[in-house]
Amino acid sequence: MQLPLPIHQIDDETFENFYTENSQLLLNSLTQNFSDVRQPFFYIWGGKSCGKSHLLKAVNNHYLLNERSASYIPLTKSNYFSPNVLDNADQLDVICLDDIQTIVGNEEWELAIFDLFNQIREQQGLFSQGKKTLLLVTADRPPNQLAIDLADLRSRLTWGEVYKLDDLNDDQKRDILQQNAHRKGLELSDDVVNFLLKRVDRDLHLLLAKLELLDRASLQAQRKLTIPFVKEILGL
Repeated sequence: MQLPLPIHQIDDETFENFYTENSQLLLNSLTQNFSDVRQPFFYIWGGKSCGKSHLLKAVNNHYLLNERSASYIPLTKSNYFSPNVLDNADQLDVICLDDIQTIVGNEEWELAIFDLFNQIREQQGLFSQGKKTLLLVTADRPPNQLAIDLADLRSRLTWGEVYKLDDLNDDQKRDILQQNAHRKGLELSDDVVNFLLKRVDRDLHLLLAKLELLDRASLQAQRKLTIPFVKEILGL
């Protein structure tokens, strides 16, 4: 079923638990536009689990929690709703389009996003006093490598600031896992986190999902996270 409604939700991903080491320049520039939009367009690209979706959800949450209008749209799920989700999106304070590479070649989506860029650009007129919208777009590659059919959309993706989020290394993933464990009241020792990094797929989303599973199991069994307990719960 096609859902024409925008997605407004508050997630667990916030700025408080976003790993900032690889993105300080981006964050500095981005947050300057939260109160006064001078640069309305941000294109952020990088590999899997580098933090793109987390960042967009954190922005979305920040706006919603401050009673400002926002929409986070995961384009990986675009088959569940129509491009009409972007109707009147230029009336929002911020709109976050995640994984634009997944709609490449879809004429309706490409045209809808193209129109949105134009609508937001018109807000930036010299004497404009109306609402100004911030548009964030993510992808898995730089804009010039997207096989977009609509050439004018391809050019608009470079209208604003373009940033690459670097992949997280193992030390950074270790920090993130231990920080998340600490917030849950869990003690995740270096030995256990190193074991997870060696024995579980290094994809951060999967690692965090395993940590969530271990948290529930630890609470239920009233046991600490030891390597034998982790082996037992994860079947390793």
